Amino acid sequence: MNFRNDINGLRAFAVLAVVLFHFDVPGFKGGFLGVDVFFVISGYLMTDIIFRRIDKGKFSVWGFYADRARRIIPALACLCFVLLVFGWVVLLPSEFRAFGKAASSSLGFFSNIVYWREAGYFDVRSHLKWLLHTWSLSVEWQFYLLYPLGILLVRKLFGQRGTVIALIGVALASFALCAYLSDPTKWPTAAFFLLPTRAWEMLAGGLVCLFPVHAGRPARRTMELVGLAMLLYGTFTFNENDAWPGFLALVPVLGTALVILAARRNSVLTGNRFAQFIGRISYSVYLWHWPFVVALTYFDKDGSLPWRAGAIAGGFVMGYLSYALVESKTRKPAAGDEARVFPRLFTLRPVLVFTVLLAIGGGSIYASQGVPTRFDRSVFIADSETYDTNPHTTKCHMMIDPCDVAGRQKLSRVVVIGDSHAEAIAEAVVAAVPGGKSSDVLLITIEGCPTIYGIRRGNGDCFDQDRKYIDILSRDQTAKSPVIIANHWSQYWSGPTMDDFSFVNPERPGQMPTPFSTAQYREHFLSTVCRIAQIRPVYLVEPIPEFDFNVPLTLAREKMKDPKAPDLSITMSDYVERNGALLQAMRQAHDQCGIHLLDPRPYLCPNGKCMGSHEGRPLYSDYHHMSEYGNRFLVPMFKRVFEQG
Repeated sequence: MNFRNDINGLRAFAVLAVVLFHFDVPGFKGGFLGVDVFFVISGYLMTDIIFRRIDKGKFSVWGFYADRARRIIPALACLCFVLLVFGWVVLLPSEFRAFGKAASSSLGFFSNIVYWREAGYFDVRSHLKWLLHTWSLSVEWQFYLLYPLGILLVRKLFGQRGTVIALIGVALASFALCAYLSDPTKWPTAAFFLLPTRAWEMLAGGLVCLFPVHAGRPARRTMELVGLAMLLYGTFTFNENDAWPGFLALVPVLGTALVILAARRNSVLTGNRFAQFIGRISYSVYLWHWPFVVALTYFDKDGSLPWRAGAIAGGFVMGYLSYALVESKTRKPAAGDEARVFPRLFTLRPVLVFTVLLAIGGGSIYASQGVPTRFDRSVFIADSETYDTNPHTTKCHMMIDPCDVAGRQKLSRVVVIGDSHAEAIAEAVVAAVPGGKSSDVLLITIEGCPTIYGIRRGNGDCFDQDRKYIDILSRDQTAKSPVIIANHWSQYWSGPTMDDFSFVNPERPGQMPTPFSTAQYREHFLSTVCRIAQIRPVYLVEPIPEFDFNVPLTLAREKMKDPKAPDLSITMSDYVERNGALLQAMRQAHDQCGIHLLDPRPYLCPNGKCMGSHEGRPLYSDYHHMSEYGNRFLVPMFKRVFEQG
């Protein structure tokens, strides 16, 4: 196939959209669709290569893999190596450990699976993952591995026509699965990251290759304009709150398909010099821009416009250097016939050996806990608290209810319910049970959801789960074990996520929801806890002190500068200022329906200061979740439940 300027111009659009979105440039909230554009282009080109070589009798699976490796791996390995050197010098053990895992999974092309299991792409924590963007490369590589094998098998069994029909069927099935799982109440993170729900986008490009359109110049110009308009519309109107990929992904996929079908190779819109230049370096720019995004967050410069502009420029400069020094030197095939595989593999051998060693090195970094011997031991002690979290995480919040809450609540000596704060303090409750064991405590956690009847998060979460468990705990008159409720109360009262919530009548969930307000929050909060308190004792854990910085990481960095750096703390006045209104609402619950209040301040805030660390060891695993070491300070507080119960 001759070089397609229009496709190269589409690459330029895709990478610019992604870069401007990631750097939070106003107006580009939907720029993440650039990845979908890349997927369609990739599917088109791979289909053209496979079918063209098959028709010529020159197709080799190993040759195909070698071409893909030469195209993708060298620049990726170079990026990982540079970041590894940077991480060795700068990153704390926990951060370097996470990077080692990311590097190994990225070079092994399964990072999409790793990130799917960790968190969502749009989560705040994603801005501290140096190689998050490699998820799309992993999806593409997995597609490359399976696609030619599937085509060869089906073609042998059913011929050319059967192969085309099979590709259409698989594309439709993949799209149906994608649309279903993208629903916020289903499995949206899996829909975003995994190949089965992304394959349809690449197959759409493949079908464009198999069904070219032969139209006149006016029709092709119209197709191009409509396709580009669809891409611009999505870029400027979509945002990260949309269910993605789902049905909306049809916009960039069909838009890209129209531009490719138009085949206007000399279009001023896609064929101009600027678009051609950016298109040529697009892969390397895509690789390098994201570490600059993470660096802005890591060094707390993301709010600075000059630093952000400098980071954007840095991504393009490093992308160009990567293209000029690495990508352009390795992507050309070796001399000889296309079917001659071994010369190519020989050429690739040093690169592949280097890549394998890097992947092994990343795994070793992960296994060695981030090579803590690089720093003083005090740094490791502070930093390792990041991983000192509840080893017995609950799965009760699943709608299937594997915990059998209705049955176990009668046998348990105490029920702990809440969000991730409940999970963070659960082991302290276990330790407080006289002569107890883990099975005596029934833990129910719904992360990111306050324990409030009738509340709903914007994307549909919380409502059904909360209603389910609150109903169980407040209806069974034979269950008398006390209930401890712990939440990140301030996050929902006045935090950045408060606008995501609304209130719904549980008896009529289809009605228009009531917008969030602190008055509604107070009303539903009081009715919820008082409802449970009608049949069993209820204990509210008052707000846990929280910090505006990551406690273990901040202390570890202070220890890097000075191993004798003092412990971290906030003043009692800071605590009261943040939580005063919540404390008042909880006292109202105490007065109104006899709710018992558990105040953590006597245990965490001696001498007028709330401890973030004690004798060089953090009490928290991040900003506000207590670590397993820290929650032990609260064991005496939870013993009150069993003294009074």
